[in-house]
Amino acid sequence: MSTLAQERYGRRSTPGRRRLLLAAGALALATALGFIGWVTLYGRPSVNWSEVGYNVVSDNEIEVTFDISFSGSSDSGSGAQSAVCSVQALNTLGTEVGLRDVVVPAGPKGRARTTATVQTSERATTGLIKSCTRANE
Repeated sequence: MSTLAQERYGRRSTPGRRRLLLAAGALALATALGFIGWVTLYGRPSVNWSEVGYNVVSDNEIEVTFDISFSGSSDSGSGAQSAVCSVQALNTLGTEVGLRDVVVPAGPKGRARTTATVQTSERATTGLIKSCTRANE
C-alpha cells in the first residue's frame, strides 16, 4: 500500500492484530456476562413480596394487603428480621396519590401478611407495593 493510501485509509489490519482484537472482544464479552450473572445471583433482594389485594375505604384512604417473605430464612423461625415496605396508592391515571412506609416484622418461617392503610390526596383506584427492603437493625 502506498504512503498516500495509508494516510487516507489507515493501516491495513494484519492477522496478528486481528486475533488480538478478537481476543480483547471475547474477554470483554466474558467479563460482561460474568457481571450479569453475579448481579442476577447475588443482587437479588433479600425480601420478596406479593400483593394480595386492596380495598378503597374512602376518597382519602385505601387499605393494601400484601405478603412478604425473607430469602434464606430458616424454618425454625426468623429471629429479629423485619422489612420496610413502601405502599403506594394510584389514581385512574396511574399517578401516585398516596405513599406510606410500613415496618413489617417477619412471622413464622420468615413470612408475614400485612394490611397497611394509606392516606390519599384524592380517590385511589389501586394500591400496590413499590418496594420492600430488609430493615437495618
